[in-house]
Formats: sequence, C-alpha cells, structure tokens
Amino acid sequence: MKFYFKLQYTRLLRWLNKIGLNPIIGLVLVLALFCIISGLLFSKSEYANWIYSATMISVVIKLSASKRNNELRKTFAHKEYQLLRLVENSMVALPFLIYYLYQKEFLPLLLGIIVTLALSLFTSNYQLNKTIPTPFKSYPFEFIIGFRKAFWIIAIAYFLVIKAIEVGNYNLSLFGFLLIFFISIFNYQSPESKYVVWIHTSRTKAFLLSKLRTSIICVSILAVPALVAILFAFSQNWIITVAVYLFGYILIGTMILAKYSAFPQEMNVPQIILLAIGILFPPMLPIAIWIFYSQAIKRLNPILEC
Repeated sequence: MKFYFKLQYTRLLRWLNKIGLNPIIGLVLVLALFCIISGLLFSKSEYANWIYSATMISVVIKLSASKRNNELRKTFAHKEYQLLRLVENSMVALPFLIYYLYQKEFLPLLLGIIVTLALSLFTSNYQLNKTIPTPFKSYPFEFIIGFRKAFWIIAIAYFLVIKAIEVGNYNLSLFGFLLIFFISIFNYQSPESKYVVWIHTSRTKAFLLSKLRTSIICVSILAVPALVAILFAFSQNWIITVAVYLFGYILIGTMILAKYSAFPQEMNVPQIILLAIGILFPPMLPIAIWIFYSQAIKRLNPILEC
C-alpha cells in the first residue's frame, strides 16, 4: 500500500513538472486557490454548505469507480484494500473537512466525515447504458463531452438562479449565472489530438473564428434561459446583467485562444497565470487575448497551413 501512494505522488510530481511548475510552488498555489474559492463561496452564497458538500461528495465518489477498484482488489489483500480506500477517501476529503472546521460548521463537518467513511465501503458498479442527450446536436465535441461530465453542476447553477429570484438576491443570481460560463470554460482545458485539428480544411484564422462562433452558440444554449429569467426578475439591473453576459463570452473566447496557444501540449504555468490575471483583473484581458492569439497562430500554422 505504501508503494501505491508513493506511485500516485510520483505521478503528481511528473504532471507538475510537465506543465513547467515547481512541485512545491504548485502544491502551495493549489492550496491557496482552494482557500480563496472556498472563502468566496462562504462569503457570497447562503447555499455554500450545499454547494460545498455536493462538490466534496462528487470528488470523493469518483474514487468508487468500479474499474479502478476492481484493479485494486486484484492487487491488494482485502484488509489492505479497505484501509487503502479509507486513507484515499480521507486524503481527498480532508481539505473540505478542515475548511468546515475553520468555518465552525460542525454539522456539515460530521456529515462529511460519515459520508467519507461510508463511501470507502462503496463501489459503483452501475454503468449507464444510455447516452446522456445534449442540446448541442452535431456541434464539435467540447460542449458535448463537457455537458455530459458536468450537467449536474449546470443544474446546480440553475437551482441557484431560481432560488435567487425567489428570495430577491441579485448577487446570488449572478453567481449562478457566471457558474454556467466557468463550467463552459473548462470544456476547453484539454487539447485534442493533432489529427482532429489537421482534418479541418480552413486556414488558421478561419479555424479559430469557427471555434469562437461555435462556442458562442453552445454557451448561449446553456445561458440564455438564465439570462432571460434574471433580466425579467431584476429588470432594474439589466445593464449589469448584460455586461456579465458579454463578459462571459469574452472569457470563453480567451480560454479558446489560451488552449491553442499551447497546442498540442497542455497550457504551461505562464499561460495559466496570464489567463488567471486576465480573469481576475479584466483590464488585462486585451493584452492576454493578444498574446494568446499570436501564440495560437504560431502553433496552428504548421498544422493548418501546410
């Protein structure tokens, strides 16, 4: 069992080195980002406990996938396997539980511990034989795959928007609205193979324009119903609502350019930092967009212009 955790640690270090990040700095940044996001959630949303618990459970339950657990059972004796599952679940849930303790949310903390322990005894043997339908028809794969992975988060976003309208909380409605865009951003986090890009007959600029146009159509399918509901419920704030909506489009476009600025590799640390600065400090977005666009052209030209 010791070898298993050492192997996972080695894989993590190799991934951090692959994206050009010092392992110690990387772990510190991840921890800091986790604390910042957690703090913002608990300070801005009255439904923070529900969102936080759902996030923790969704992360921990992934460790119960039947395929990986069947392999673990073949490798370890029963007692070792049970101990490994318990330790693994506890390590994943620990940051959430510590933050619950920091917030003095003792009931969610207790329930989180119980759920974590219970899930260590659970293996998901259920396999969905039917394909989850999406509203994107034959559009490119990013939104189709992303929707099937995160449809439940989109449902949470709409739940927040609906609840915000019920209680008259405009800020909460904007949070749920922006959540739709942030989920859409993650559809573009992983690069496809070179061949998937090479088969396009369009030139580089036309290819990027096509990606941007498709992303606008797809994210509109997800976001426009929420936009209409918020505009109707909080009509006095329509300028801010429309501005947030347009800002969401800009974020999606920036992410697409950032993805192809590193293609066919994953984004490295400087690119991730530049993207984060652009998102957190919008006046920097034009500079980030120009840099990503220039790099994307250089990366795609050898593939599409040959």
